[in-house]
Amino acid sequence: MPTGEKGKSYKENLEYHRGTSWKAKLRVTVDKAIWSSVNYDEFIQKMQLAGYEVRQGKHLSFRAPEQKNFTYMKSLGSYYTEENVRVRLEKNRYKTKTPKHLSREARLYINISTYVTTGNREGFERWAKLNNLKEAARTFNYLSENNLLNYEDFQQHICDVENSVKASDQRIEEICAELGTQKLIQKHCDSYRLCRKVIEECKSAKNPKTYRTRHQAEYQLHDTLKKELQDLGVTKIPNSEKIQKRIENLESEQAATIREKQDLQKKQKTLKIIQQNFTALLDAPEINSGLLPAKREPVSVTRDE
Repeated sequence: MPTGEKGKSYKENLEYHRGTSWKAKLRVTVDKAIWSSVNYDEFIQKMQLAGYEVRQGKHLSFRAPEQKNFTYMKSLGSYYTEENVRVRLEKNRYKTKTPKHLSREARLYINISTYVTTGNREGFERWAKLNNLKEAARTFNYLSENNLLNYEDFQQHICDVENSVKASDQRIEEICAELGTQKLIQKHCDSYRLCRKVIEECKSAKNPKTYRTRHQAEYQLHDTLKKELQDLGVTKIPNSEKIQKRIENLESEQAATIREKQDLQKKQKTLKIIQQNFTALLDAPEINSGLLPAKREPVSVTRDE
């Protein structure tokens, strides 16, 4: 997905791989909000429902619940400027919010000329033409219900779904990285507390010097863990319940994002079939309308030049 963004700084790249990049999370949320909105006000509302604080001044910016500073949309890249967000939303204006799926699995047209039959050739051709008419009607209905009869809109729809899959992949990668970091922090914190308890007991020891010598390994491990936690961005040891809750929330979001990606991939598969049928409607010889019911108008689809 084109963003027009400059290369990441060392700090931002480090946060990205840890799964703590505010910009990366904001991009995913913005993409989802745009995909499910048809106007700017609805987009802002979706962002607020996602937990973001909105600031609409000279430049649009958002702030996540635990984020210190606002993030300007323009800093995410040219694809995310307020102007381009409005352009992307404008393309959704004539689309339904929840695209309707086919009543059953879509099938490809049958290319009669590629089949070699040795039996009832006439009967086979008639069956194939009826099947193709049925699939043409189903393809047309899908395109009509989703306001995608314009070929450019249909191609943009495919591109949007593809970008949503990429955004889901990116978010899954970020969650996996953040989960790994949080589990490492949890492990280090548990060990740190044990070492800290040993160090605290030194205060009540009869011979502190002997006590320190006997527990030298715990003192060394304490200092090592403290440094590693600081490198992970932990300056104050959180309680066990808070870390566990954070891990559970991430695992829940991971499962939901994976399900969302699977749904999008199913939609991609359907769209691929629809695209091939759409192309057949545009480029293949005219379908024999004599097989259509008398009261039905012939199916027609146009493409903008």
